[in-house]
Amino acid sequence: MNIIDSKSDLGFKKVFAERPHLLMSLLNNLLPLSHPIVSLEYLSPELTPDQEDGKNTIVDVRCTDTHGRHFIVEMQVSKQAGFVKRVITNMTKVYSRQLSKVDPYILAKPVFSLNLLDHALSANENKWFHHYTLTERELHEDYFDELNLIMIELPKWKKLNIFDLEKPKDRWLMYLSDPNMFSKFLTEKELARFNEISEAIEVLETKNFTPEQIRGYELYLDNMRVYVTNMSEARREGIEQGMEQGKKEGIAEGKAEGIAEGRNQVMDNTFSILDELKSTTLSIEQIAEKHHVNVHYVEQLKKYSS
Repeated sequence: MNIIDSKSDLGFKKVFAERPHLLMSLLNNLLPLSHPIVSLEYLSPELTPDQEDGKNTIVDVRCTDTHGRHFIVEMQVSKQAGFVKRVITNMTKVYSRQLSKVDPYILAKPVFSLNLLDHALSANENKWFHHYTLTERELHEDYFDELNLIMIELPKWKKLNIFDLEKPKDRWLMYLSDPNMFSKFLTEKELARFNEISEAIEVLETKNFTPEQIRGYELYLDNMRVYVTNMSEARREGIEQGMEQGKKEGIAEGKAEGIAEGRNQVMDNTFSILDELKSTTLSIEQIAEKHHVNVHYVEQLKKYSS
């Protein structure tokens, strides 16, 4: 099946920002909720600054449910400097802005920030699910669950290779990691039993996107491949010069590191451009000059983000 990456901005928002029943299933199965979400309402993904010179953030998906709980969902493909601090800032913005000036504090509802990571967060190879709350530092017995920060490291989960496709949670994690994996374990008839996952995969088919969106997506992939190739070659040459005997192990490690670094830098640059297209008054030419890319690339990304 010709589908786009479920982790891409285009694919992720097509599924979870336009189909509330799929988003609701994702949240109910991945979040540690005291009671399930039965209905939700989308909210604006733009979190404006408190002051004119503050940071303006656009998250992937934001919503609230009938209990008043707020949910922020983000797919983070590459590492970014200050990512955790940005997430905390967004959580506190949402929490503090629930109330009007006259509302009592007791009316404030919990905020959940679900962050799906396509990279490592911690050094522990077996720890892929992280749930952070405000806790008492020494005893860890008392905690406040008003702010819930959840980080899921998809590569670690996939590497452990321990899953049960009869469990909705594992199905969603496999979908987010690589939806093509389902064809390795399930026939089309078996997959049809899982209506939500089957629908989420079908949504990713290229036929569901405009030609402009597909061109922007392909341009992004092409630029990423070129950049990764260049970084890999540069890293390989550096290792050859630095290693006295050109050990094979060192070269292999350098290539892997170079590929990862190049991929992360390309994606960081692309997402920065997308953010600026949405939140700044800079012209396309100014954005292209700022990020050292050609104007055509920025124009394509603008079509892709609209």
